[in-house]
Amino acid sequence: MRDSARGHRKVRIGLMLAYLVGSVCGGHLLPQNAAAQLADIVTYKPPQRGAPGGREGAGTRGLKTLPTLAVLTPKDHTGLTVQEQPVLYWYLSQETQHPVDIILTDRQNVKPLLEMRLPPPLQPGIQLVRLADYNIRLAPGVAYKWSVSLVTDPTQHSRDIVTAGTMERIDLPDELRNQLVQADKRTSARLYATAGLWYDTIATLSELIDAVPQDALLRQQRATLLDQEGLTEAAAYDRQRQ
Repeated sequence: MRDSARGHRKVRIGLMLAYLVGSVCGGHLLPQNAAAQLADIVTYKPPQRGAPGGREGAGTRGLKTLPTLAVLTPKDHTGLTVQEQPVLYWYLSQETQHPVDIILTDRQNVKPLLEMRLPPPLQPGIQLVRLADYNIRLAPGVAYKWSVSLVTDPTQHSRDIVTAGTMERIDLPDELRNQLVQADKRTSARLYATAGLWYDTIATLSELIDAVPQDALLRQQRATLLDQEGLTEAAAYDRQRQ
């Protein structure tokens, strides 16, 4: 009986020690995990120059049968890029049987630089337009505006659901150029975001996601970035795809 009691006490003491060790280790690891998660966040810092412009439109005017649209651009200022032929991203909330028009203009030309129609059906999700596919090159220092329109009635464009954003190409800063030389794509996304280059940040993260669609961290990074500029529906879409 005494040997049995001693055995039970040893077991209880062993379990208590294991619990205490686990609690201490767990308490030590939690801050490290939190720090690791914070390190993975891509934080966009708007450019100090504060160029006018920003996102316009979107919504379905109360019609639940129609999808919502959003150009993936900053909400209250012009997004910057260092690319001559950037990739433009936009979001469609649900499948649609209506065509979508995409138009790119600048202040120096009356005629649009790009005017195209995407025929239905169009699938939901984050969409893209590669300017390289249309041999379009942006000039530095020029203000551009691009729009995505859901054409609900081809005979009355006043009924189109329109979302638009602005864009400007700038020269790549020498310091950033040097940093990018030895950076991988994930690091490049953070460098672009810190430098206030919205379009290059989104494009880099999106290219990574296209290469590894199952990477939940990449989708979380893009979702966090979209949330920063009020693109909550597009961000929610990314999180659902994790």
